[in-house]
Amino acid sequence: MRTFRGLAAAFLLAVSPGAWAQLDSAPTPVPLPIPIAAASGAMPAQDLDALRAVHAREINDLSTFRTAGLPRDAIDAYLDSGAGQQFLRELRAADPAASADTIYARAVEQLASGSTLPDLQPMAAALVKIVPHGQNVSPYSPYFTTSAQLQLASGRCATLADCFGLPLKSEAPLYDVYQIMPKGTVNVFVSQVAPTEELGGLVRRKGGAQQYLLPNRSLWSAPVLIGTIKN
Repeated sequence: MRTFRGLAAAFLLAVSPGAWAQLDSAPTPVPLPIPIAAASGAMPAQDLDALRAVHAREINDLSTFRTAGLPRDAIDAYLDSGAGQQFLRELRAADPAASADTIYARAVEQLASGSTLPDLQPMAAALVKIVPHGQNVSPYSPYFTTSAQLQLASGRCATLADCFGLPLKSEAPLYDVYQIMPKGTVNVFVSQVAPTEELGGLVRRKGGAQQYLLPNRSLWSAPVLIGTIKN
C-alpha cells in the first residue's frame, strides 16, 4: 500500500499511527470517537450512526445546522472596509450576472462561517480541501485550508470535523484530500472557523482551525485528488 505523499511530510509524521493517510485505491475506514453532547440532561449521548438514522432528513438538508460566527453588524462593517470591498469585488467577478442582493447574501454567508474578521493575504501556494471519501469538490465552494492546518487539527481536535466545524452531512471516517493551485498570486481571506451546532445542540463542533476563503474560484485551478486521510 502506498502512503499519501500529497501533503507535507511533517504533516504525516505528526498524525498518529491510526490516522496515516492512504491513497484512494486502498481505503480502510476506521471510525474514530466523535464528540456528541446531549441537548439536555434527560437525553443521553448517542453515537453517530444512531443520529444519522433518526435525523436523516434534517442532516441531509442542513436545516438545523447553525454557525456561531461573526454577527451581521461586524460583517457589514467589514464589507465597508478596503478588504471587505475587495471581497465583494471578487464575488462579483466570479458571477457578474448575479444581483447585488445575491452577492451580499453570499458575502454574509461566507464571512459568518468565521469567528474572526478575515485577514486579506496574497497567496501563491497550494490550498487543500477535505470531502467525504468518494465525493467531489463543488466548483463554487469557497472554503479551503492548508496542509499545515490539517496537521495542527489532527493533533488538537478529536476529529477533523470538530476543528473545521463540519456538519454531519460532511462528516466521514475517511476524507479525500483535494488540492488547488492559484493562477499566479491571488487574494485569500483568512479567518478562524467558528463553532457550529446541529440538531438543536445534539452535535457541537468547536471550530478553531484557519480557513481560507476564496470568493472567486476562477482564479484557482481545478481541484486534483492527492490522497485520502482519516477523520
